[in-house]
Formats: sequence, C-alpha cells, structure tokens
Amino acid sequence: MSRRSPSVRSRFVKIAAGLALAALLASGLAYTSLMTGPGSGCTPAEEDLVPVLRSQKVLAVHPDGALPRNDHSGCFPDDPFPYAGTFYEFAGPREQYTTFYGRAVRADGWRPIVTAQLSEDVCYTKKIGDAVAFLSVTEHSVEGVRGYGIDISASRGDVPADGGLMC
Repeated sequence: MSRRSPSVRSRFVKIAAGLALAALLASGLAYTSLMTGPGSGCTPAEEDLVPVLRSQKVLAVHPDGALPRNDHSGCFPDDPFPYAGTFYEFAGPREQYTTFYGRAVRADGWRPIVTAQLSEDVCYTKKIGDAVAFLSVTEHSVEGVRGYGIDISASRGDVPADGGLMC
C-alpha cells in the first residue's frame, strides 16, 4: 500500500482549490461583462445607439459665443441608456442659449415635454429609429468653466412619458 506524504496531498488540495477559485472568478467576470458590456450598463444593441445619438446634428449647432469644449458619449454605468452630448463654454445669459435651442431642436423634429422634475430646464423628445430619445439643455460648469450641456439619451424599452431620469 502506497501512502502519499502530507505535503504532496496538501499541494494537490491547494492546486485544486486554486483552480476552482480561478474558474469561479473567470465565470463571474465573463457573466458580468456579458451582462454589462465594457464598463457600462448597456447591452451591445443599446451600445449600437451611441453613434446614432452622437451623429445628431443638433449636438453640433450652438449660439454665437458658445465654444464646444467636451464631446461625450457612452452608456450610463448603472442603467441601460446610451447617451451623447456636448459641453459648451458660454458666458452669455441662459436665455440666449435656451431660446436658440428652443428653435433649433423644434426645427429638427424634437418636441418639448413637461417633466416631473422641478427645474427650469426643458426636455425634448423624438423617435430615433426604434428608440425613444430625450434631449436636455442644462446649465452647469466643468472644471470651473461656466457653460451648458446639450445631451441626448435614448431607450428602446419603456420609459415614462415625461422622460423620468433621462430628462
């Protein structure tokens, strides 16, 4: 009868446990990346909307005096909503850019909606392909630079009529 030494058995148990742990971690990571996509809450089909949103002409138009500073797009990390937008540096009065976009977005087929949020900001909506999109123009600052952002987010799923968190 042959007996294995305790150190050989101990090494075997450690290797088997290590392999089992590695397999468990790898399957968990694979599941997470499959469900969330690379660093986002979007599926591959929703990620396909990102370039469509980014190509919306209204993101590139701006009133005199507005300087484009930051284009951004992707999918929100916690929600399956793709987005695209531009931050503009702007020192003029808020009314100047809100009036400008009020005309520009309507000319591009967007319609205003009433939001449930208590806010001065206006939100617009329209269908883009098979998705419902929401556009908002909001005043804010980025790294101490005063301006506003124009952002579009979309969903192929059910969304509240007022846009909910997307406005």
